[in-house]
Amino acid sequence: MLPDSYVLVIAEKPRAAAKIAEALGARARVKIDGLSVWVGRLGRDYVVIAPTAGHLYTLYTDERGYPVFSYSWGPRWLYERGSEHLRRYYNVLKKLAGRAKYYVNACDYDVEGSVIGYNIIYHLGDIKRAYRVKFSTLTREELVRAFSKLQPLDWENIESGVARHVLDWIWGINVSRALSDIVSRLHGRRVVLSAGRVQSPTLLELVRRHLERATFVPEVSFTLSARVEHGGREYGLENLFQPFRRLDDARKALEALRGSGRLVVERVERREVRLTPPPPFNLTELQLEAARALGYSPARTLEVAESLYLESLISYPRTNSEKLPPTIDNASILRKLTPLPELGAYASELLRRGLLRPREGVREDPAHPAIHPTGYLPNRRLRREEAELYEMIVRRYLASFYPEALVEEVSYTLVDPSTGLRFRLSGRRVLRYEWLRVYTYRRVEPAEVPSLTTGASVGVSSAKLARVYSRPPVPYSRATILRWMEDVGIGTEATRAEIIETIFRRGYVRGSRIEVTELGLDVARILSTLFKEITEVELTREFERKLREIASGARTKEEVIEEAKAKLREKLLEVRRMLSEGRADVIRERAGLGSGLTTCAVCGRGAAGSYGGVSMCSVHGLAYENIARAYRSWREGAGVGFEDYLRELLRLRSVGRYAREVAEYLIKRVR
Repeated sequence: MLPDSYVLVIAEKPRAAAKIAEALGARARVKIDGLSVWVGRLGRDYVVIAPTAGHLYTLYTDERGYPVFSYSWGPRWLYERGSEHLRRYYNVLKKLAGRAKYYVNACDYDVEGSVIGYNIIYHLGDIKRAYRVKFSTLTREELVRAFSKLQPLDWENIESGVARHVLDWIWGINVSRALSDIVSRLHGRRVVLSAGRVQSPTLLELVRRHLERATFVPEVSFTLSARVEHGGREYGLENLFQPFRRLDDARKALEALRGSGRLVVERVERREVRLTPPPPFNLTELQLEAARALGYSPARTLEVAESLYLESLISYPRTNSEKLPPTIDNASILRKLTPLPELGAYASELLRRGLLRPREGVREDPAHPAIHPTGYLPNRRLRREEAELYEMIVRRYLASFYPEALVEEVSYTLVDPSTGLRFRLSGRRVLRYEWLRVYTYRRVEPAEVPSLTTGASVGVSSAKLARVYSRPPVPYSRATILRWMEDVGIGTEATRAEIIETIFRRGYVRGSRIEVTELGLDVARILSTLFKEITEVELTREFERKLREIASGARTKEEVIEEAKAKLREKLLEVRRMLSEGRADVIRERAGLGSGLTTCAVCGRGAAGSYGGVSMCSVHGLAYENIARAYRSWREGAGVGFEDYLRELLRLRSVGRYAREVAEYLIKRVR
């Protein structure tokens, strides 16, 4: 039975509601329409703690076409496919809201949590009788503290969050509709495509890198690979000279080196390098480290971290902070961690040595500290991914308290007297491990070298000629494109991983080493030509700054939304006029897909122009230009004829897919 009047506490997820109920001593669990809610006391009042399951409300419109700027908030289960499960949460909260004395938004303390709670209270309750509660962990101690100090609603987060939702919605629905309209007209059938305010510039960056790799043609140069012998052991050397552009010059240098047979120690450098421990994780660094060391995608890392948070094992993961404020009782956390197998010994050591001040990074987040263990220990067997990520977070936290590691490095500069060519022989050894013992995801590999003095000579045990090929850029992974998004300032730590997954789900990209599909290429061509001004990183970053200014009170959400509408309206009307006036071939050409009047000799798609007298599409044309440009280094350096050069390219794995296809076409043409 429910009391006649109560405080309604809204939690973001059922597991969070259960933790809050446990902390507040609300032990009476009641089922309403099959959904658990908890009843207890909060001071003199009864309290009912009820969960939602993320956003219950979404933006929608009944208008067709574009541009469209009229919208309303409505229940997600009515307007979004796959959201039917939210109907039960909506119905339960609607029943509970009517008898509530006042309301407490206990959703996660960030922009999204603020909007989730605000929408529920605004549409189902009374926003004038609403409060906010702030916590960074789901531990009993912090939750009790938080509920003893209820705060007014965080209107700056609400306003910024609502503005972000509106911007993303008007951008997404309008550009997606226009994009779908263009492609549908070109193909003569209905095609539904997707674009987004942050999604589109991210896709364009993935396409840029993909084309760099797919049209890549290496230049060739030549170098020497030498090894020296001392005391019965061989050592490899690093070259301190630039590769030779011409094969003949490299051969002469090789003959001279082999002729002298010895290198002289020109300089000896020894130094001690202090390696500072890493700070505790923020979300982005956790996602990058988990991708590198554990192979997790950013989205999976966030999902597992949120599970650990809901188990009260770690603090709130959606944070940008690398700092642990003085309010956190690190000594208490360390004491609670001492029972952990293996890791507990490091916690005990820190306590014994009095090392209680962590190293902090530069990034801050006013809402939450860096990700850290709470000191609560698992009360169930963690799943493999949970156990691995928890161990990584605990190790990082422990490592941040340790002193610097100390590494001795020695470097010998060796010179060939006959040519003046210089080489380097490097070694290192760890003098003091400290945090490196704890944080095993970072290693310093020792490298032994002999003890040499200036003027000493060492024998050359082998010397060979080696070709050096320029390398293509590294393909993006989910983790590295997330890093790019953070570096250029688009999206938030809470949204970036999901945006990347959306690009995959749309079929625009595939693979762990991300490749762009043909669909992704076509969408990117249209976006970068017809929608260039509204899909550039600079504009997206500008609106991210304006959203932050809403949170700080420097702007209102209304003026930022109106600015966005003005930017979109102008471009969308221009595209609509073009579609109403233009023929299909004109539209194709303006969209960067070729006119369709001539076709690419390599792939049969619409040609973008003539390259070397051959009609080619834009990607094969770019590949042809790269082949022609790189040939100069091959002709002048190795004296290779054009057909032999093309055959050499087909043997190299680094040659991009489109460049390979052009090379194959040109070889057939030569025949």
